[in-house]
Amino acid sequence: MKNKIIIASLISGMFLNTSCKKYLDVNKDPNNPTKISAASRLVGAITTSNGAALWRGTREVSGLVQYGTTKLLTGTNRNAEQWRFTASYFLWQNAYVYTMPNCVDLINLGEEEGSPYFVGAGKTLLAMNFGLLTDQYGAIVVDDYYDGKTQLNLLPKMQQQQDVYQRIDKLLDEAIVAFSSTTNATGLNANGGDIMFQGDVSKWKRFAWALKARYLNHLSKKGALYNPAKIIEACSNAFNADGMDAQFAYLSGGIQTDENPWYSWGGFVLTTTDPNNALYDPRYFAWSQFFVNMLSSFPVTNATFQDPRISRIMQPAVSDGQYRGLKAGAGLLGGQGLLSNGQPGDATKTNGNDYGRFSNSGFYTKQTSPIPFITYSEIKLIEAEAKLRSNDVAGALAAYEEGVKANMRKLGVTATEINTYWTAQLADGLAAHFTNLTQGLSHIMRQKYITLCLNPETWVDMRRVDFSQAIYGPSLVRPVNLNTVVFDANNANQWIRAMVYESNEQTRNPDAVGDNSEKYRLLTPLWWDTN
Repeated sequence: MKNKIIIASLISGMFLNTSCKKYLDVNKDPNNPTKISAASRLVGAITTSNGAALWRGTREVSGLVQYGTTKLLTGTNRNAEQWRFTASYFLWQNAYVYTMPNCVDLINLGEEEGSPYFVGAGKTLLAMNFGLLTDQYGAIVVDDYYDGKTQLNLLPKMQQQQDVYQRIDKLLDEAIVAFSSTTNATGLNANGGDIMFQGDVSKWKRFAWALKARYLNHLSKKGALYNPAKIIEACSNAFNADGMDAQFAYLSGGIQTDENPWYSWGGFVLTTTDPNNALYDPRYFAWSQFFVNMLSSFPVTNATFQDPRISRIMQPAVSDGQYRGLKAGAGLLGGQGLLSNGQPGDATKTNGNDYGRFSNSGFYTKQTSPIPFITYSEIKLIEAEAKLRSNDVAGALAAYEEGVKANMRKLGVTATEINTYWTAQLADGLAAHFTNLTQGLSHIMRQKYITLCLNPETWVDMRRVDFSQAIYGPSLVRPVNLNTVVFDANNANQWIRAMVYESNEQTRNPDAVGDNSEKYRLLTPLWWDTN
């Protein structure tokens, strides 16, 4: 025992002589570090930008802009479709708490480690998240947000949207400079974390340019602030070929959060074999007739023609093999919605088998369907709009054609089908339509609605053109069973313009939030939404 005590004392003395710091470090777990490298943080910034932010900001908006429709007229699933938004809409918390700290930390770690590519990636994703937030809420927290260096401000001030847009543009400019650096210590995919572009810095740089084009194009109502030349420049530096889309890829055979949420964990999976079972009340039961119309008629003339993408996006009705959609806000008992010419659809179609399902139905709602942040097709359609507004009709038509065909190729449409569709559009007067701003925009916006399926960017477009039937067709009408506590039932031109701030922010920071009543928030246009 005496020898054991002596040995123990010697060991203790060795520790003390080496240093007190090292002695205290014996409980540090090398497999659980207190600081993670930038290379290990990139995957989290991408993943949360998708799952926590974009998905949360898309789920209800998809009902608002009439992609999906509910089955029953009871329960909370109908709320978004019938514009019953409250302060329980949680994009705000998801973005600020779960998503953007990853982006900020990525920026800081990239700076510390001498890896500007990570700085660029962090600023690109941060700008995209700020854009998602401000396009739904308006004024948001920017300057007083978490910076990873100083004490968090629990009562942050909000910046007005015009200032936010300037900050977004600045972040993207800084990201582009960072991606252009010739000295970078660690590659973006060093730890396998670049699940989007596998370390291809040139694609990240084009991603930043793509976002610049998107946010510059949002200013179409702002007079001299709308600069088509700058938009076209940004488009020329953005994605320039198929396969370059910034998107989040889902997996099969993993846990539920590895699957596309439209397919499963968002509450969309079929839970009974009986489609009329009252217990089966998914958030979205079927696609809307409005979306079916987008895929079965041409802009301007509203002439009937089936877009080949319809079979890639949705399934026909089990009962008769026809593509049919529900009336927005009416539930299954409301029957088919307005047809593309504005005439009523079949009101007798009240059986679940009269409609193709929403979940697991096609390209956007399968288990492994990717969720895009921004795509090559969107860039070409943005370019088409900027050129159309610049009176470059030929340039607008060329960009429009490539945008449409790029989306078709992505969805697996054959070359023969693409050519047939394009020939039919030309025969329907496409070239002449582009000599008229409203008619040209009808083509561009309707194609963006198709190519940006289930993306909140379509709500931005609809607000920019004031939900115009001349652009979207006569079947774009407000949902039945509308929330008349807020919206005037007799004013068909009154549409939802913004979201209510989340209850947590309203309770903890009321001075910054201001009037957060549904009547004020839902009806008040954002800065870029005013002339």
